[in-house]
Amino acid sequence: MKAMILAAGMGSRLMPLTLTIPKPMLPIANKPSLEHIIDLCKRHNITKIKMNLFHLPEAVDHYFRGGEDFGVEISYSIEKRLWGTAGGIKRVQSFFDETFVVLMGDGLTNIDLTAMLKFHREKGAKATIAVKPVEDPSRYGVVVTDENNAIKSFQEKPKKEEAKSNLINLGIYILEPEILDLVPPKEEYDFGHQLFPKLLELNTPFYAFHTDAAWDDIGGLMDYWRVNLDVIEGKVPGYEFKGEELKKGVFVHPSTKIDKKTLEKITAPVLIGRDVEINSGVEITGPAVIGDEVCLESGVSVIKSVVLNNTWVGKGIEIKDSVVNKNYHLSVPNNFGTYIDDDKVLKVHRIVPFRVKLDQFLINITDRIVGFFALLFLSPLFLVTAILIKLDSPGPVFYISKRLRSPAIEKRGKHWYVYYKEKSVKYYVFRTMYTDADRRVKELKNKYQSGPFIKIENDPRVTRVGRILRKTSIDELPLFWNVLKGSMSLVGIWALPVYEAQHLLEKGLKAGEGEESIDLTDVSQLRFEGKLGIAGFWQARGRSNLTAEERAIHDSFQSVLDENVVAGNNYLGEYSEFPTYKGYIKMLIETFNAVVRRTGAE
Repeated sequence: MKAMILAAGMGSRLMPLTLTIPKPMLPIANKPSLEHIIDLCKRHNITKIKMNLFHLPEAVDHYFRGGEDFGVEISYSIEKRLWGTAGGIKRVQSFFDETFVVLMGDGLTNIDLTAMLKFHREKGAKATIAVKPVEDPSRYGVVVTDENNAIKSFQEKPKKEEAKSNLINLGIYILEPEILDLVPPKEEYDFGHQLFPKLLELNTPFYAFHTDAAWDDIGGLMDYWRVNLDVIEGKVPGYEFKGEELKKGVFVHPSTKIDKKTLEKITAPVLIGRDVEINSGVEITGPAVIGDEVCLESGVSVIKSVVLNNTWVGKGIEIKDSVVNKNYHLSVPNNFGTYIDDDKVLKVHRIVPFRVKLDQFLINITDRIVGFFALLFLSPLFLVTAILIKLDSPGPVFYISKRLRSPAIEKRGKHWYVYYKEKSVKYYVFRTMYTDADRRVKELKNKYQSGPFIKIENDPRVTRVGRILRKTSIDELPLFWNVLKGSMSLVGIWALPVYEAQHLLEKGLKAGEGEESIDLTDVSQLRFEGKLGIAGFWQARGRSNLTAEERAIHDSFQSVLDENVVAGNNYLGEYSEFPTYKGYIKMLIETFNAVVRRTGAE
């Protein structure tokens, strides 16, 4: 039997966690929710799986790849727009040539799929829904059945006193492939609101499978926090923890070392992930989950909380009834999230291999040395250039603008006030335009029809000296000051002006028009993870001749953080946030050659 796992949701009620982690990848007891569902399929001999992805699909693909490490075969359906629960399956209808199961990728359950399949076949059903009785069905879709478990009607989140049944729809379905013929192609279509009512209308054999299995949905912050603690407290039968039980109810990954004195201050039940650093005086009161590569500084207190991967918690900080992810502290009782921009409280924490640290050290040293000597030996050229600029046109010698890797944004919702804060870089270049250039930009035709970038062909705003400076790239020599200060590297992504960064974040990037258009938003926004530089893939390939799409994609390649690439390939390293030194040098040489050939200059 095959399975369709629906994993395309945005998880808006779980923001800001889902801003950087797709909802199905949020860990439950240190394992992605999606992995729990895949394990369930494997236990019931369902090994051919299709997933639909929409939000941050690269995170899912990077973790699961083809499923070979998980004992299954996984293939993906990437959606550029949400097609609904049934519409998403319709897009890959050809995959389902036999009875198949549909599961949600953002929950936790130990339902007996084998028993459900047996029930489905015994009833001769075309569609079967898993249902479970609950005390208050007002939060769920309610299923009404007859004495033979045939489905008669549905109610969507009725008031408790108006509910016609206490059976709720668990979002677990077994379907025959011909059911998909009822779903219109290329149309957003939902199981609950459209397909299931149609089955009732057509008198299709449609049944409810009763189960008392564990089932949890991680729809909101309270749900997500609660399901993690439920697992740790043993309320989900059959779950086995990864790690050694150092004392009753305290499970620790073998890579994490805890001294006896600290272990005495840990009150079960607690689960601690791999490569966790726990300093002196730390107290953990369960139920609590500590993710992978977490650092708890001395005096930290964690009480009934979930600390996600790659989080550093500062000295003496108390985390209580909360979910913490890197710079975000989310208080469960208040249902409120706070972005902490003080690195002494919370910050991102990663264990970087020694070889990568060495590469970074060499890159930083090279940046500083080159920056220093470039400014020293080029000072006569700076003086001559300054004089020529002053003689050519009135105005300052230098043009200073604010440049960003990504803009500061504010995201508001019913409960969240989320802030990304990033300091802008003062971008020093020799002035190449007349002083009224910014005011005249709207009068001129942009080379790029789409995308955030602005470039004017044969720009009349450029001065005579400015044209020479641009052709030779001399106008960018003052950027060595940024390199010397450490605000930029010699190799990195293109530093966007504020308006371009804001445009790329808010409006995305699309190439072409109509049916020929391609949405490159997800790819282009990867650049927001990178480091600013004065040279890079975009420069080496000749940015003057690139389309907006090519520029954005080159920036994105430059920004990709992939430790496997860094570890295994000495050329692709220049595309990562932690590049190899060899890749860094190679990119500098390629950029120099491009500038000499004038393909890298404006």
